[in-house]
Amino acid sequence: MDKRFADRLNWTLLHTFMVIVQEGSISKAAVRLHLTQSAVSQSLKRMEAQLGHKLLERTRQKFLLTPLGEACFQAARLMYGEVANLEAQMASVDAALALAGHLKLLVVSRIESQAYDAFLSGFKQRYPQVSIEIEVLKSVDILRHLTQKTSALGIGLCRVRPEKLAQRLLFNQSYGLYCGHNHPLFNQPNITHEVLRRQDFVAFQSAQIGDVLSPLTVFRDTHGYTGKVMAVTNSLDEVVRLLGAGFGIGCLPDHVAKLAHVAPLLRPLLPQEPVATIPVYLLWHEERMLSQVEQRFIEELLQVSFAVDHLYKT
Repeated sequence: MDKRFADRLNWTLLHTFMVIVQEGSISKAAVRLHLTQSAVSQSLKRMEAQLGHKLLERTRQKFLLTPLGEACFQAARLMYGEVANLEAQMASVDAALALAGHLKLLVVSRIESQAYDAFLSGFKQRYPQVSIEIEVLKSVDILRHLTQKTSALGIGLCRVRPEKLAQRLLFNQSYGLYCGHNHPLFNQPNITHEVLRRQDFVAFQSAQIGDVLSPLTVFRDTHGYTGKVMAVTNSLDEVVRLLGAGFGIGCLPDHVAKLAHVAPLLRPLLPQEPVATIPVYLLWHEERMLSQVEQRFIEELLQVSFAVDHLYKT
């Protein structure tokens, strides 16, 4: 379209023309537009004069569109649809700006997910009036707070779902077997299960059978590992420290072991054999009243595709 023609075209007249065609008569169009019949008729004449062509052929019963009239009508419908879309987008923006409040989230430490990070960034951009508080706790404490309804939302591990708690899988964390730089196996070639069976262990408190990290203990039992548990802690960072100090071999989330300041101090003992895959869940109480902010957070987080995380790990 010639830009000068577009600038000269009267959009109000085009809208009036569209309504005339949709209503099928000048009188009905006047009622819809809250104008007089004379004003609507004059608008049609002015538009035809501006274009230099007839848009409608008038008969006793109805209007017939000319080829140019048909083209103008379709263009008007298209533009009207775009305006309607703009109105919907404005309503969405207004609703997002209107959403305000405080969100408290209980999470386990050291979770890694590119998709989750991107979601948090997008949530902040969509709802700038929402503040957030994140408290890092052990999974058992997260489950306790949620069960007691003292907190609304949590992200953590959950081996056995407590009654009344809802859970949705977000992503999985892969665990591997490692030793530290002060351990005799750090520089030893040809590590096999036979060698590992006699090694002492550094363990998580939550690795007891039935607890959230019990698959790590199941791995040890399945392969007949008989070494003593020489160190126990509930802290992921302390497991890294104890492994580095040479207290034994132990399991870590692979993404933690690959951190720049950690990786040089550790050796993966079974690099081709993951110890366990531990699911990470979004958790909330089914009977606790949720705020609008909490409801929106749940709804939108559950729409995230965490498959993108695998792209970053390959």
